[in-house]
Amino acid sequence: MRRGIPGQGVGVFPRMDSVEILMSVSELGWHGKRMTSTGGSGRESAGVAWAGESIVTASVIVALLPLGFLHMSSIGSIDPLTAVISDYVFQPGGYALLGSAAISLAVACVVIATGLRRAELPAPRVPTLLFVSAAVALVLVALFPTHTPGTTPGLISTVHRAAGGWVFAVLPVAAWLVAVRARSTPAWRPAAVPLTWATGIAGAVSAFFMLNHVPIVIAGSPLFPFLGGVQRVLCAAVIVVLVMTARATRLAAEHVLEPVPLSPRLRGAA
Repeated sequence: MRRGIPGQGVGVFPRMDSVEILMSVSELGWHGKRMTSTGGSGRESAGVAWAGESIVTASVIVALLPLGFLHMSSIGSIDPLTAVISDYVFQPGGYALLGSAAISLAVACVVIATGLRRAELPAPRVPTLLFVSAAVALVLVALFPTHTPGTTPGLISTVHRAAGGWVFAVLPVAAWLVAVRARSTPAWRPAAVPLTWATGIAGAVSAFFMLNHVPIVIAGSPLFPFLGGVQRVLCAAVIVVLVMTARATRLAAEHVLEPVPLSPRLRGAA
């Protein structure tokens, strides 16, 4: 026999069945936060949905450190306004330092390529392939050094130049394709405008840099004398595009895993 509350009669005290107990314990999970198997919320797990942004940022830092060292150690011997970055290969330790910088940027490209599909970018196949091709080209840049200034380019130097040109040409295009696709989905849309501007600037500098190589092939000298300075601006623009694309991918991946709020009917049931 059930015992009631004194003065209120028998059976007035409500009996909680197993469903009501479960609902009361998991009340937070019924109010807009997805529960995980460990008791945490889906929003917490979304924070680590894609760790690629941290890897890309670390890769960029690893790439900039040897480049900065080469620039500082060669002050007075190499003019950064006229000499291209590849010419640092002839400095002490230049081959290893330039190679490590290129490999680090290749890692960043691969990480971004793997994150696009996970963050549910619409039609990710083409930009993914372009990022992967840029990574392969960066490896070739690291393995095949340029020729000594003043000498005739050989096969190794030609591979280096072609691979480097591909990197500078394709990375702005790949990120621009991401920006175009970002406009059509809510998870990516906040990144569409800033990424479009960044890729537009990088693409314009890239086009100017590439076109200046035409007179080099024909006449042996560039139309614009400070080609080294242009290349450094282009390198900085491409690195910014990589970092921005990685951040957009991470934010989109978090948005994809955000829990869907329950309907008011289910909230009332809770």
